[in-house]
Amino acid sequence: MKIDVIGCGSAFSKIHNTSSVRIEDKHKNQWLIDCGPTVPRALWQRHTDINAIQAIYFTHIHPDHCSGLAALINQWKSMQRTQALDIFCQKEQQEPLESLVALAVWPERHVCFEIRWHEIEEDFQWRHWSIKTALTQHEMANRAIRLTIDDRHFFYSGDGRPTPESEALMLNTDLAFQECAAFHSLPKEASHGDLPDCLRLLARSNLNKLGLYHCFDEALPQIRQSITNEPRLFLSQDGQTFDLT
Repeated sequence: MKIDVIGCGSAFSKIHNTSSVRIEDKHKNQWLIDCGPTVPRALWQRHTDINAIQAIYFTHIHPDHCSGLAALINQWKSMQRTQALDIFCQKEQQEPLESLVALAVWPERHVCFEIRWHEIEEDFQWRHWSIKTALTQHEMANRAIRLTIDDRHFFYSGDGRPTPESEALMLNTDLAFQECAAFHSLPKEASHGDLPDCLRLLARSNLNKLGLYHCFDEALPQIRQSITNEPRLFLSQDGQTFDLT
């Protein structure tokens, strides 16, 4: 399994792309997790083939996680994509995403490739991939995801503070990414993660590597300095790649 960090930034970051990762297995199957406004350009800069991404998984549909869908679908339509696309989302969040697809081709109504919509379940399969999901604590329903591919395990939180259910998905992973918006502790009822909570999470887990991402720009210097002596913690960066094979 290979992971390409398309973006690691928070919603209004001036220095990073909005948060997204691309997953690829040894058979060249590819998923994109989230597609905020700066993600399409980052994919184009990588010269990503129009048929390469076979599925998009939306942790939730705040604009910094989904608004790039219209631009990406528009490019694929313009370049005559032929590969079918699977879109995974929560049922109640599908209609706004369908509106973005409609915007991508307006005033036409036809997309030149098949789009298959799937409701996210707690446990499901895609080809030979095993996927588990769980809600985090966020102002909009957000489903963290654990991918198991060829005996390798990857966790990606999407937005929100960890919950017992999302923490369980992190266990025994080869690599995990947890949203960590703030350096200082946020209220327990907050909608975002923070560094003290991530440190507690690391202390009570067996995580090999925990990447912190979706950090507020102003929190980055303090977070970076505070984790220099913690070998299992790292700050995610745009363009980082990981090979878990």
